[in-house]
Amino acid sequence: MFSKKVVVNNPTGLHARPAGQLSKICSRMPVDIKLIFGEKEINPKGVLAILTAGIKRGSEITVMTEGEEEGRYGEEIVNFINGLSE
Repeated sequence: MFSKKVVVNNPTGLHARPAGQLSKICSRMPVDIKLIFGEKEINPKGVLAILTAGIKRGSEITVMTEGEEEGRYGEEIVNFINGLSE
């Protein structure tokens, strides 16, 4: 299992456009994915799940992936979230 913490630095957090982009990326990945935000476990393959989580700028989330090549896919998600700060 891959697990890594990441801080959301995007000014709008994971809302609208970034949530849609993240969902699209995760939907094509053949692994189980969870985002842990506080007490919430989010399946990022659905954009609505990301939007309703209320992840704002400065929030720390844990990206978890499980399956074949979980590390590669987990790092891809982390890199996407880190790249949102631009």
